[in-house]
Amino acid sequence: MTPEERYPHLTDEAAVMADQDDGHRIAYISRDRFISHQQAESILDELEALYKVEDAVRPQGRLVVGRSLMGKSTLFDEFLRRHPADDNPDGDAAIIPIVSVQYPDTAKEGIYPEILASLNARIPANTKAPELRRATVELLRQVGMRVLLIDEIHNLLEGSANSQRKGLNSIKYLMNELHRPVITAGTIEALNAIRTDEQISSRLTPLPLVRFKDDDAFQELLQCFELMLPLRKPSYLGDPELSSVIYQHTFGIVGRVAEVLNKAAIYAIREGIECITAEMIEEHRWGVQDYKELKEQLS
Repeated sequence: MTPEERYPHLTDEAAVMADQDDGHRIAYISRDRFISHQQAESILDELEALYKVEDAVRPQGRLVVGRSLMGKSTLFDEFLRRHPADDNPDGDAAIIPIVSVQYPDTAKEGIYPEILASLNARIPANTKAPELRRATVELLRQVGMRVLLIDEIHNLLEGSANSQRKGLNSIKYLMNELHRPVITAGTIEALNAIRTDEQISSRLTPLPLVRFKDDDAFQELLQCFELMLPLRKPSYLGDPELSSVIYQHTFGIVGRVAEVLNKAAIYAIREGIECITAEMIEEHRWGVQDYKELKEQLS
């Protein structure tokens, strides 16, 4: 019998891993991974559509917005994985269809230095703004960029009014010069950041990534998690009673769900239980409860 036949409740990869020893399985669980769910796939579909559009005089972008731990950065990582760079050894430069940067909390010249650094460009520290703009546009054209990803865009608000203006202007300039989409991501504060510029806010359509409710969609999310946790017995995480217990400890926040389920799966392996149960989660109170209790202890 193959692992896939032995563990039909798992993906093929997780099924193969389920036959490994405890140490390998725990290490596998502890890895970062993208969990496909309806919200994430809907956003990825929209990003994919932007990736495929032809150059435009007035290109459109998006702002993926949601609270911390909702998986914005993980979603960007998955989009990058689907469009990897090509070293292009026979060409003049590597082909990098998606360039990804994080907006710094101390930006004096907009996003240009971050882009140049991400592409390993050597620019003197005292380089003036016009030269930074020119070098950035030239390099992005050279690598064949189709989409620019900017994470943590809410960091715009950490700077002065002048720095914020330069930051927004740099994004607008790149869109105008390259005729390609810019996709940003950030917390709810990001909406306040882009609203200060009518032109940029009209181009960065918000794509909300909201926390789950205790409903069918949350149960489907848990089923997606279960497929990827190499436990040898099914946990039936989508069962309404069990899913409600998990919800009480995570409030539907994807990052908290991952934390609780990973801890529960590791516990199940170490104890030889091989499945996640409601009793286990309630007894150990992983996730949000840990933070509440720690706060009480430190207050």
